[in-house]
Amino acid sequence: MSTTLPMQPRNVKIAVDVPVEKQEQFHRLWMQILSDEEAPINQQIRAEDAKREDVMAKGKAALFRLYGIAQGDTGQCRVIARFLAGLYNGTRFPFDLTDLRTIDGNLFEDCMSTLRMDARHCVQEVHNYFDDGGRRWENMIRDWKLETASKT
Repeated sequence: MSTTLPMQPRNVKIAVDVPVEKQEQFHRLWMQILSDEEAPINQQIRAEDAKREDVMAKGKAALFRLYGIAQGDTGQCRVIARFLAGLYNGTRFPFDLTDLRTIDGNLFEDCMSTLRMDARHCVQEVHNYFDDGGRRWENMIRDWKLETASKT
């Protein structure tokens, strides 16, 4: 029968030259490390990560709702289709921001969530969140005749 001895904590000796004016700040930071207290910068990073994840989740959900709306046939649907086309290719399909005044509040918020995701945390182009998204966007553009509308 063998007996396993518990592992002894391993320590590393560290020598650091700290400017006198930074000594107190260094001591507080070192005490955080030794006490396993989370450093404020790590809290900030974790908060930013959570915010990014929230923006991405809300943005993706909004994008999928907007794409569904763009398949309709009302004036608001056309504005949403033009908004999505503008995100897809702003040079080909410039979007007049004052058109956002013509849509209801929920659609406006979905546009803002989608834009926030695309502008601040762009992981991929908006059409790439969909299977065969390029074809879907081009079909939407064709169905709404946005190609010819942007040339007039």
